[in-house]
Amino acid sequence: MILENLTAISLLLFAAVFGGFIRRLSGFGGALIMTPLLMWVFPIPFLIPIVMCSEVFGGALLSRQWKVHQLDRSRLWLMLFFSAVFLPIGIWLGRFIPLVMLKTATSAIILFFASYLLLKPHVELNSSRVFDGLAGSLSGLLLGACGIGGPPAALYLNSTNQTFDRTRSLLSHFVSGISVFAIVAASLMGGGIEWLNYLVLAIPAYWLGLRLAQRILGIHAVSDRALKRLCLMILIANAAFNLLFLLIFNLI
Repeated sequence: MILENLTAISLLLFAAVFGGFIRRLSGFGGALIMTPLLMWVFPIPFLIPIVMCSEVFGGALLSRQWKVHQLDRSRLWLMLFFSAVFLPIGIWLGRFIPLVMLKTATSAIILFFASYLLLKPHVELNSSRVFDGLAGSLSGLLLGACGIGGPPAALYLNSTNQTFDRTRSLLSHFVSGISVFAIVAASLMGGGIEWLNYLVLAIPAYWLGLRLAQRILGIHAVSDRALKRLCLMILIANAAFNLLFLLIFNLI
């Protein structure tokens, strides 16, 4: 890497620390933070492996604390299967969408997703294999197209009538699983392996974000409800900033 990449490296380090911080607090959200920021300096097939490797790294560390419930194991595999099928389709479709439109759509999706969960509408679904497959399919499609696959699964799982602990564990393992698929698919479909140079910097920065969040949680006892609200508000602010920046950029 050369000096002209200093801006990209600086943004990568900031995004990775911020992403790791949010992932540790809520169990998801690392890619929701990292992807919109890194889209300004990296193409989609290039940034997906960087973000997803970071998510796998975080998921591996967190898996020791958050175990998938026995009743959710078959659901996890079903969701992962459908996401793997639709992920390459999403990458293929993403090639035909203008970059500005991708950036706008990504931030808009995050803004809607976070606002929806923050407002907590009284919508409750009964989990089923059909909904599990549909959520997995949409997550894979969205991940391939714009580098963010969590919102469909998170919206669905947070709308079901199961406990928060089960939802967080299932969602965290699902995010780790689709991250592995994304790394392989993006590398084979245009990303190459040059992203490994940047990953060497992203992983330590992501780990630092995890540690900072862990330290804060160790010092201050914060309820799950307060943590969730804080993370959603940060996601909303991040998405709104990106949309505002896009608007200003298009007007210039």
